[in-house]
Amino acid sequence: MSEGDQVAAGALLVELEGGILQSQVDVAVATVAEAAAARDKLLAGATDAQLAAARAARAAAQGGLALAQAGVTQAQEAVAAAEAQVAIARAQYNELASHPTAAEKQAAQREVDLAQVAVNHAQAAYDVVRGDPHIAARPEALALEQATAALSAAQAAYNVAVQGATRQQLAAAQAQIDAAEVQVMVARAGIPAAEANVQSAEARVAGAQAPLDGLIAGATAEDKAAAEAAVRSAQAAQAAAQAQLRQTQVIAPFAGQIGSLLARPGELATPGQPLVMLGDTGSMHVETTDLRETDVTRLILGMPVEVSFDALPGQAFQGAIARIAPMSTAEKGSTNYTIDVDVVGLDSSLRWGMTAFVNIRVGK
Repeated sequence: MSEGDQVAAGALLVELEGGILQSQVDVAVATVAEAAAARDKLLAGATDAQLAAARAARAAAQGGLALAQAGVTQAQEAVAAAEAQVAIARAQYNELASHPTAAEKQAAQREVDLAQVAVNHAQAAYDVVRGDPHIAARPEALALEQATAALSAAQAAYNVAVQGATRQQLAAAQAQIDAAEVQVMVARAGIPAAEANVQSAEARVAGAQAPLDGLIAGATAEDKAAAEAAVRSAQAAQAAAQAQLRQTQVIAPFAGQIGSLLARPGELATPGQPLVMLGDTGSMHVETTDLRETDVTRLILGMPVEVSFDALPGQAFQGAIARIAPMSTAEKGSTNYTIDVDVVGLDSSLRWGMTAFVNIRVGK
């Protein structure tokens, strides 16, 4: 715009640099949109897809819990199996270490004695027929052979029973016990880890259940209030940012004519510096500068006046007193008062600041 242009009320006259403030307004607008979207989503409640996803997450967590619990059972079963192996190994060791008993020795000795008696009887029968040239084919010879073999077997069994387990056999049996006990310790060590897995799985189930419960229950009154408060806060921040941005704009308060542009694009403006002179040319008025104090008391508001201009000789315009200054001004030793006169039907060729003459007719 230029000097002399007519502008409407609300027109933008001057705009100061406000890039940062505009960015702040843009951010505030986006924040309001985000807060409103979050509020609307909260008020709308959970969608079918969200519920399905939450239920799937809970099912997965529950499946993990079942596996963890099965792991505890397996660990306990491993301990039981290892303890059973220890019991078997100890029983085998005790079996070796406890033999032979006195009863077993006596039983073995009886078998030897009985076998010896049988040999004696068979030998006596054999001696009776010893002279027979066919002695080898006689039953007495076979009976003696069988009795002798039975005695050898009984004697061997006796020797085994009397001897018992060797040191090597006992050491091997003890090694079996030790190995089984190690397996028990290993199996027991797996139980705390398995139980810890159960606790973690239970926590995951609870963590999956809570969001699902929240989706099913919907937003609480507190959640809704917080969402509304977030929207209002964002709107207030937006209004504040827009208000700051508006302070960078000089808007025409009324329709009129630009009398003077006191700033140019790119210039630095200081606080309080006039930027634009705007006048309402549709209702121009005249201001007096030399009304004496002896005359002011005779004037009243609305009193008709006649106005003439040097620029328009021979023309007179009608007007009325619109304001009488309550205080005087001193100039060149005299006391004067200022009055404002509204003039109607002014010529469009008149300009601001032209010299005018005001003629006021008052009664004597």
